[in-house]
Amino acid sequence: MVDNLPNKVVEIDQVRINRGIEKICKCDNRKFMIDTQNRQVNCSSCGAVIDPYDAMYELATNGEKLRNQVEQLLEQRKQIANYKPWLVTIKRLEKQYRGKKMLPNCPRCAEPFYLEEIKRWTGRSFADARITKWKAEHGGDN
Repeated sequence: MVDNLPNKVVEIDQVRINRGIEKICKCDNRKFMIDTQNRQVNCSSCGAVIDPYDAMYELATNGEKLRNQVEQLLEQRKQIANYKPWLVTIKRLEKQYRGKKMLPNCPRCAEPFYLEEIKRWTGRSFADARITKWKAEHGGDN
């Protein structure tokens, strides 16, 4: 068709649409850099120009993910704050002792006893020394 045009007609070929081109930036976990001078959004990793709508959508989507992660971390923080390792044994004993159907046995003489019989407590370092001495005298881990 261009061949049939008169010589004085100027062909205007300034803008073409190419719909088959894939997105330029394919970076994972993109971080955006805003160019205020040229009013563009660029990928900070590869430097490609990012469509502002795509950048806003990705930021909104990642924002939801981040909020969910923060909520999970806060829940874990509560669980860690409430975790008291020194109470694990007491809680296990309490669960086994409920209803007084089962009674603990003394680890030394193997006789059963009621928890109500415990009247005194001993310091940890003194108790560890006594237990070690008892085990040495009685030959093992009874």
